[in-house]
Amino acid sequence: MKLTRRNFLAAGALTVGGMAAGFPVALPARPASALRLVVLHTNDVHSHLEPMNRGPNRGLGGAPARSAFINRMREKHKHVLLLDGGDILQGTPYFNLYGGEAEFLAMNHVKYDAGTIGNHEFDNGVEHLGMLIRDKAKFPFLNCNYGTEGTPLEGLTREYLIVEKEGLRIGLMGLGIRLEGLVSPEHFGDVQYHDPVENARRVARILHNDENCDFIICLSHINLMARHERDHGNEPGDRDVVAEVPEIDVVVGGHNHIFMGHPEVRFRGRGAGPGYVLQAGWGGTHIGMAQFDVYGRGKRELVQGGLCGVENATA
Repeated sequence: MKLTRRNFLAAGALTVGGMAAGFPVALPARPASALRLVVLHTNDVHSHLEPMNRGPNRGLGGAPARSAFINRMREKHKHVLLLDGGDILQGTPYFNLYGGEAEFLAMNHVKYDAGTIGNHEFDNGVEHLGMLIRDKAKFPFLNCNYGTEGTPLEGLTREYLIVEKEGLRIGLMGLGIRLEGLVSPEHFGDVQYHDPVENARRVARILHNDENCDFIICLSHINLMARHERDHGNEPGDRDVVAEVPEIDVVVGGHNHIFMGHPEVRFRGRGAGPGYVLQAGWGGTHIGMAQFDVYGRGKRELVQGGLCGVENATA
């Protein structure tokens, strides 16, 4: 696997503040106290453990290529988070044959810091999903808007997680989509869906006010579009989360399969500064990468962000 300038730019990568159209520009002076945080993210990998064998991303992706790229980034950068926005499962014979175990083992191998639950995680039923999280996953699943009491998921997910990097506290939380209409009722059972924005606000305030987090990331598998952008229904999306929960700095999204060539900048309210939404397409052919300089509580700057196509060495 190699990351080349060609496939980085071909993926639509945009470096914010550090590169424009491939040409370096001056960055503001970086305070000595700033911590450079690199957020690597995937979503909607859909059981693609081998490189894509057709379409515009033919030859990209696969678990070995992703692993090589992630290891390279960890060698290059001191503070790296690896996160997933859901829909790990369903899409290739690996899921049909092994029921998700192979996908979870691949994620364990590269040491994901956290993931959230997508609707396709329920495709073999909530009991099977509970078994995978309990017995196979070596990373936490975050969700704060599913009621799991009395279900096989009870006690297996966390509302939030705190990661410390040289004294800076980074809060991670998760949101899930409405399952009705997407998943057969017998597959999600008694799992209850609650409003994502209300619960994101509740947990983000805990992270900001009680846990003293300097930087908050929401792993979301709900939808990109805001309420007013949808043709029907009133279900909120990632853009609503950013606009209505100013404590959240970044939303790592999924579900829409959007190859988001650069972070989407969203208004968080007067005095809050911009918020960012990230997605990395689907099939695991690209890994999103966003770099932030974090100076302290509420003080951060996006240095660069974009998509990196992961190329298989044998493709």
